Amino acid sequence: MAGTQIHASTVATRDGAILELLTASSGDGQADGGVVVVHGSMVTAELYRELALRLAESLRAPVHVYNRRGRGASSPQPENYSLAVEIADLGAVLAHTGSQSVFGHNYGGCIALNAGRTLDITQLAVYDPIISFNGSYNADWLDDYEAALQHGDEEKALAVLLRGLQAAGPISKLPLPVLTVLNRIGSRMQPGKTLTRLLPTGPREIRAVVAADSKAKPFEQLPLETLVLVGGASPEYFSEAKAKLDGVLPASDFGVLPKLAHDAPERPARVLIERLTEFFSS
Repeated sequence: MAGTQIHASTVATRDGAILELLTASSGDGQADGGVVVVHGSMVTAELYRELALRLAESLRAPVHVYNRRGRGASSPQPENYSLAVEIADLGAVLAHTGSQSVFGHNYGGCIALNAGRTLDITQLAVYDPIISFNGSYNADWLDDYEAALQHGDEEKALAVLLRGLQAAGPISKLPLPVLTVLNRIGSRMQPGKTLTRLLPTGPREIRAVVAADSKAKPFEQLPLETLVLVGGASPEYFSEAKAKLDGVLPASDFGVLPKLAHDAPERPARVLIERLTEFFSS
């Protein structure tokens, strides 16, 4: 990856917001096209730096990761935040980069799948997309999460979030008081500080997932070139969503990566890079 570097720029949205864009490319001035990565909740584009670098090197094409609103140098989430805002932002990034290929992870997968029904996307890949079908994702813990935030108890809010999402492996199953204490310790470290800073962005994004609940059938409008991947070590509800999509998208490609957990795109294993390279090279 010696010849591949990250370049920072900004993208203006239709409503005047600014999105921070990180582009991994060979540095020869060619940064158009390629793949746009939509990151998940409670993280920043920086966590996908390694994915962008390795995928750009493998594809020999640019890979763009942008900070969604509320992160990095991007504008804050608006009061009228919704999934439609995220889709419009993705559209602005696609227009800016000239790309028609998208990879989404977690909530970014939800954004990407819904955007694929309306935006000019020809290749769409997702890993562990968090989507709801017929009330399958109800987030009944969200009120407790918001209450903890309102009381300034960020460690408890994070504990409720981790238990609710079940995406942090065995630690997600610890009793709430124990997990809260562990978060107090972890919040003193840099990753914990970053996560704590992003906690207020969570409620709007989780509510957007619930609000977008639908039957699987509308996703028939997705492009034929759609790849849906889930981690074999990820929470079971990701596999359940994949199975429902599989029932209405027979022309798409579905796969389980046996040993990978939910955070695999943030720690990109060779099998994930190879699978994405094969798909986006086709």
